[in-house]
Amino acid sequence: MIKTIVLLITFLTGASVTQPKSQDLKVKNIAKNGMNVSWHFENERIIFELEAPTDGWLTIGFNTSSEMKGSYLLMGRMVNGQAELVEHFTISSGNYKSIESLGGPVTVRDIEGIESENNTVVKFSVPIKPAGKYQRELSIGKEYRMTMAFSREDDFQHHSMMRTSVLITL
Repeated sequence: MIKTIVLLITFLTGASVTQPKSQDLKVKNIAKNGMNVSWHFENERIIFELEAPTDGWLTIGFNTSSEMKGSYLLMGRMVNGQAELVEHFTISSGNYKSIESLGGPVTVRDIEGIESENNTVVKFSVPIKPAGKYQRELSIGKEYRMTMAFSREDDFQHHSMMRTSVLITL
């Protein structure tokens, strides 16, 4: 119980048990169509927090072009009170597979989340350097086309109720 409370406090306050490098402390944020995404760099990883007005899945994706093909997707959801996040690779528009099923390494860590009535928050980290051909390098100062989406359903194959794309600089 105490561990759960400490994890919840850490999640809600954004506290970290490791000492980040001073250049990693800048938090960036983007909000669009009801979804909020924030991120910062810490110890060779990028930490994301996604929030949307839904009790279904949330996702962000990264590509260097405006096409969905080739995008690195990070899809999160809450299942039985536990946060789950799966890395996907987009083979073609509407056809994405988990990186693990494609034989790639799973690199997501530090997965946390909370779901309340019609609102979900998922927090996680991925390495800056890709571990396989399906991940993207996510470096400070690099420009990407970021997809933001969420659904009313937890099933990752269910269509999004909101999807947009924005040009960002990490």
